[in-house]
Amino acid sequence: MMNELTLYSYDAVPMAVERKPRTGDYTISVFGGPPSTLRRGVDFGMIRRKDGSAQTKHPTLFKSGAEKVAVAYGLCQRYHLESKVEDHSEGFFFYCVRCDLVKIVDGQEYTITSSYGSANTREGRNGRQSPYDGANSALKMAQKRALVSAALSLGCMSDSFTQDIESDTEEAGVYFNSQNPDAPITAAQVKFFYAAAGRHGLTKADAKALLRRHGCASAKDIRGKDFDAILADLDGGGNGEVEGNNAQ
Repeated sequence: MMNELTLYSYDAVPMAVERKPRTGDYTISVFGGPPSTLRRGVDFGMIRRKDGSAQTKHPTLFKSGAEKVAVAYGLCQRYHLESKVEDHSEGFFFYCVRCDLVKIVDGQEYTITSSYGSANTREGRNGRQSPYDGANSALKMAQKRALVSAALSLGCMSDSFTQDIESDTEEAGVYFNSQNPDAPITAAQVKFFYAAAGRHGLTKADAKALLRRHGCASAKDIRGKDFDAILADLDGGGNGEVEGNNAQ
């Protein structure tokens, strides 16, 4: 509502988040507007440890998913560099970024929510990348973390998604290596599946029975977007609810 004392009022409501039946995806909507789809392995995914166990209770929201949340609310992104450390003698670079999600009305910008994100070149995710090569990556990561945090706060989505600061990647960890979620998993991912099954006490016959429940004749038939749901089934002892697109 607008009056002589209020230039602009924004009445935000929590985002509606619903799991799409028989898939690993989610549908999001707000203000009764058209729904959008958050795709597993593209817009969100589980971060897992090397033993296959989930690192967080809820899936991690990725940058592309956070962007969809902002668009659903009709908001634009604005980034501000709050602080930085660029120590060339020590090869250390640190950046702290603020992300504002803003509404533009008649050419005037109104900040709806803000959040912060930081990153530096000594994080384990940088691997063997030199600090100087990693400086730009650290800045981009700080921006992404700030955006994801702002989107989660805006949509009141903490009961559905989380932000994994330590292992934040675009592909939900080492097993999400394919950029095409409809493509079969890699040979390394097949090996990862059977190793995880063994760690959970499943025989090869048990593992194959689990795969059949997900509509797969073998691990080579698993599609990238279904892999997380199958690993979640393993975490539940191999008797969990079938979520894959191929489930019968």
